[in-house]
Amino acid sequence: MASALANSCPVSLDVLAQRAHAHHQTILAANVRLTTPPVSRLRLESITPTASTAQRLTSARLSFSFTIEPSDCNAWGTLHGGCVFTLCNAAGKIATAVVADGARNIVSTDLTTNYLSGVPVASTISIEIECLRTTKSIAFLRGSIRDANGALCYICSQNVSYDL
Repeated sequence: MASALANSCPVSLDVLAQRAHAHHQTILAANVRLTTPPVSRLRLESITPTASTAQRLTSARLSFSFTIEPSDCNAWGTLHGGCVFTLCNAAGKIATAVVADGARNIVSTDLTTNYLSGVPVASTISIEIECLRTTKSIAFLRGSIRDANGALCYICSQNVSYDL
């Protein structure tokens, strides 16, 4: 079903990828000291449109990968909770920029993360964020982070506000 939707989506996947890349660069430029180490290593793997109208994309799922370095870890050698939060925050904002074309000043208003299982240094995790719905100024998202074996390690839900 997702591939059929991708074919009928009013926006090409290349344009969606350009939106994602542009907003990723905006995040890096706006908050270099805080986000350079983890967010600069966040790699977009795929964008899957999940709903659209004839005029616009209304929801999409984005997948990212991230390799954990020692600076991303806590004293136990697993991914630090603050890093998990930062990755979910950045991925959610990028997903919002993809779905809400023209969105700017994207700000998280609510981000809840649940820490289910730690992931050790040198692991590559997959981050999946879905922008479920957008209004004229708010986006609703949910996401998950899985280890290399596909085990669910962290989940998040996020609301963001933005200007068009």
